[in-house]
Amino acid sequence: MPETPGRTLLPWLSLLTIWIVWGSTYLGMAAAVETIPPFLMTAGRFLLAAPLLLMLAIPAWRKGNVRVTPTEIRSTAILGVVLLLGGTGLVGLAETELDSSLAALIVAMSPIWMALFTMTQTRRSPDPRVLGALMMGIVGIGVMVGGPGGSVPIIPALTVFVSTLFWSGGTVMARYLPLPRHPFVSSGLQMTFGGVALLLVASVRGEFAQFAIDDVSGRSWLGFFWLLIAGSLLAYSAYMHANAMLPIEIVSTYAYINPVLAVLLGATLDDDAIGLNVLIGGGIIVLAVIFIVSGRAVQRRAPVEETS
Repeated sequence: MPETPGRTLLPWLSLLTIWIVWGSTYLGMAAAVETIPPFLMTAGRFLLAAPLLLMLAIPAWRKGNVRVTPTEIRSTAILGVVLLLGGTGLVGLAETELDSSLAALIVAMSPIWMALFTMTQTRRSPDPRVLGALMMGIVGIGVMVGGPGGSVPIIPALTVFVSTLFWSGGTVMARYLPLPRHPFVSSGLQMTFGGVALLLVASVRGEFAQFAIDDVSGRSWLGFFWLLIAGSLLAYSAYMHANAMLPIEIVSTYAYINPVLAVLLGATLDDDAIGLNVLIGGGIIVLAVIFIVSGRAVQRRAPVEETS
């Protein structure tokens, strides 16, 4: 039976959704953490999204198609902490001081780390192409922090850099850990455990005492609900469909489309400073990612990007 135009177009619409939504989540996060403490905000986002995702799996539960073992639950707990606390949570912390566009450019290095961690996991010799791209990415960050045309706070930039290690390492782990077969169940459980971990860190940091709901601005609420609905729910579903229907080298284009869009949004909507250092350093990072993606250095399917 020939494919209908809707079936042919839907994967490309899903990819377009990924480009737009994930590129915009960095600006949404910057707005949200203006008046909501970062770990508390990120915890709330995922703890609200988790039951919504699990509800989407109810029909499969009723049909008996969903079975979750204790080992799979343990795996989702590990990934929830590594990906959502170590990955997304640190980005939120950094964006209290760092422009959203700069955070997105640094996060763009994630596919390079994924390629390197995959080679380590499979015990393959380091690929010179990956090592070269890694060096390019590090040089790009160095140019952004200390290059001509502006200054970037070092500690927040390093915080985002560390977050890419957590996100990339956790994503590679997800390829080998036993996880629930239903994607909404797996993601919902990861968000539950990750959200609880984020709450604990928020408590230790004293964020509950810092938070007053009356002090939250309309801009922060808008950013928070954009992250919840568009970032955690819409983009995730769109990615799953695009990743199942389109070639990996096409889907992987989000890795360098998102930061470019984030820079444009940050400059036009948030007055982010785009100096020569950002243009040169960010350009180097994006070229390094293109170098990896176009060469198919990462053979497995690209994982979901840090849902900032």
